Amino acid sequence: MSCLIEHKAQTIFVSASSVKENGKKRRIVIESRPEFAIVRLLGAKGQFPIAWEMIYEAAMRHHAANLRLEAEAEKSHKAQSRKPAD
Repeated sequence: MSCLIEHKAQTIFVSASSVKENGKKRRIVIESRPEFAIVRLLGAKGQFPIAWEMIYEAAMRHHAANLRLEAEAEKSHKAQSRKPAD
């Protein structure tokens, strides 16, 4: 059996979501590193490293609210698909 001791990889994820900064909408970019992620806005100078453990803890804290938002979005989508076209 073998194991991977060191894995050097970087993944860059550009989200479809955007955040307003100084009145301008910018897409969110997440750079994946082995021990942490770097979160930044596309075209902005600031970047913010965050440990994967902190991301997991934040996800756990917001899980119930996220489930509620997903259910509301699905309900809204179903209602719109049933609505007859004018």
